[in-house]
Amino acid sequence: MKWNSHFFLGLTLLFAPFHNTSANVKSQVKLASKPVLSAAAKAIIHGKSKTKPEPAPVIPYEYKVYEHAKKDSLLPKLSLSTIETHQKELKHLQWNTINKSLEKEAEDLYWFYEVSRAEKLGGVLALNSWIKSLNSLNQFKWIYAWTPSTSKALLKICKSKKKSGIEEKCTYLSKKVSDAFPKLAVETQELKVLLPESTALENSGDKYDRLSQTYGEKTEKDEQAFAEVLDNYLNHRDEDLYKTAKSFIESFPKSMLRFRAMFLMAERQFAHGDKKEAEINYSLILNQVPYSYYAIVAGERLGVQLKERLLKEPLKVSSDPADFKLNFLEKESLYRLKNLVRGKHYEGVGIELEQFTRIRNYSTEFLIYLIQQANQADQNLAGFRFASEILQRKNEAPLNVEFLELIFPDRFPKEIANQAKISQIDPLLVVSLMKQESGFKGGILSSSGAAGLMQLMPFTAIEVQKDLELQKLREPVKNIEIGTRYLASLLNEKFNGNVVYALAGYNAGPHRVAKWRKDAHSDWGMQEFVEAIPFKETRDYVMSILRNRYWYQYLKGSAQQSVFEAWRSP
Repeated sequence: MKWNSHFFLGLTLLFAPFHNTSANVKSQVKLASKPVLSAAAKAIIHGKSKTKPEPAPVIPYEYKVYEHAKKDSLLPKLSLSTIETHQKELKHLQWNTINKSLEKEAEDLYWFYEVSRAEKLGGVLALNSWIKSLNSLNQFKWIYAWTPSTSKALLKICKSKKKSGIEEKCTYLSKKVSDAFPKLAVETQELKVLLPESTALENSGDKYDRLSQTYGEKTEKDEQAFAEVLDNYLNHRDEDLYKTAKSFIESFPKSMLRFRAMFLMAERQFAHGDKKEAEINYSLILNQVPYSYYAIVAGERLGVQLKERLLKEPLKVSSDPADFKLNFLEKESLYRLKNLVRGKHYEGVGIELEQFTRIRNYSTEFLIYLIQQANQADQNLAGFRFASEILQRKNEAPLNVEFLELIFPDRFPKEIANQAKISQIDPLLVVSLMKQESGFKGGILSSSGAAGLMQLMPFTAIEVQKDLELQKLREPVKNIEIGTRYLASLLNEKFNGNVVYALAGYNAGPHRVAKWRKDAHSDWGMQEFVEAIPFKETRDYVMSILRNRYWYQYLKGSAQQSVFEAWRSP
């Protein structure tokens, strides 16, 4: 559930640069009945695609090595010779690849294999290998390489060996493993006998649970200034709100918070019947951030059907490197990328996409091409990063159904539908949350220990299923099962069908939501509650998932629930 501060905030896609904040802006703004697009964006939709016949795909050897090793690492039993062969190849790959992302992936996989190799070695050699592995991998990654059988192997070695120094290593490893796993985890129960009584399984498990995560954030100048705007909004000091919001927009014309300031003004203007002024601000939001949560609310306030603004023409994007103004290394990477996609080596596609780091220098057309490649290979996490950049360019995002499908892909529909039916929860809420948590990257591990599609923390997952082996969380089906059950328990049991409370609880912990509800003003509606969430991560998270569900409802042909009714489960 946690993707450290969340890299996924980059996927919220809530904001875009706004450059026109002059005094004459009101006279310039009109609600767009047709999409406002730049010439470049129009060319993407209406332009001609350049295509050339391509030879058979040539898959780089380094990707074949990595993908073979990755596939074998998921098998339950491997021989020592197979493990060592993969390690040798992975080490060679690290030394020779120029792709830093692939190098890091290969290094982590090497140490995953080392945990298994140590189990095969036995004796003091195993203890030394385990210590080296655990110290080389991030703690929140190696716990997914450690299995109940690994604990049994450690116990066997430590109970049978009485050599000098062995007891110290056994205690060190047992304590390190026990402290890393949640209390009562099946991976650690065997190790109690190896620990001094005073330290045996003393960890509470809470430090690995989302409920106890830290939310330290650097406060920027615009955030400090915006605090006064928000305070005026929440306390219904409307004249002060208008004054401070306008001043904020003028002072911080490129702040991501400027659309939030416009929205808060528009909400109060609309509530007081000043429809003309409200329409100006709502229209700015609709025209500049057309896919955002705030645009959805603005559209509903103004009676505008956002789906009617989407064009139906297919996107026309060149695949000729000469059209994209790439440097030599980028052309080489694009060549590898195209071959990986055509050869269906999809794991490598996601890694190769990481090579395109100069996002702001690329044309919108090239970024859309990269998103298409990512989508074709089911590597949406990388594609969302490129989409975020497009959505931050004024009038560059195509208001187009095909583009909408690229940034709101339908992944794991059968698995989600099955679990949603069992847990009695809206499947579109599950896929919307999954998009935000992991970008649909199945075996992903966060730096804080969250795993899989629904980014489950170990402690939370074991609360849902007591006998769960944590390695299973990396399997999509099991992760969807546990994550859906947990979300449903928050929605249907803890928060009586309130979607906002359930989503906030999934991200920040239900006990925090209880406190926020207690602190809320009696005259607040749900919109004020959302705006008042003190953690930026959680606030953006809730709005992003509500936005996701709105667009998934459209793409699925479902009745689009009013945003003002979306607080409760349908």
